Amino acid sequence: MTTVTKEHDAPTVDATADRLPIDVESIHDGLAHALMLPLATTTREDINASVQQVLGHLNVLMAEELGYDSDADVRGLFRQAYALLDLSRRPDEETAVFEVFTYLGDTVRVAMRFLDKFEASLRAPAQGPT
Repeated sequence: MTTVTKEHDAPTVDATADRLPIDVESIHDGLAHALMLPLATTTREDINASVQQVLGHLNVLMAEELGYDSDADVRGLFRQAYALLDLSRRPDEETAVFEVFTYLGDTVRVAMRFLDKFEASLRAPAQGPT
């Protein structure tokens, strides 16, 4: 069966149509899980996997419009995030487990602050004059 549509029936393309919505709850849960990893019983592979997951969350949040031009706190967060993402500073296979674990915690804390800013930006348009 073939259907024919008219030009005015064609869907419009929105600038944000190619972006998926951010699952705030999933990111929050992933960050909370990473913070709860116990160093004594967590393997290096588990820590590395958590680092990759947290870096993914951080990258997603950094792509959002959070007021970089108007908010000094957001600019500071970006500086911290770029320092953590710098390949020359990131842990590698030879880095001690404790240092990787510390890096994970630092990255989670920055990602959580980005998440807080993102959630605040979602609430901001809903807050109108009262």
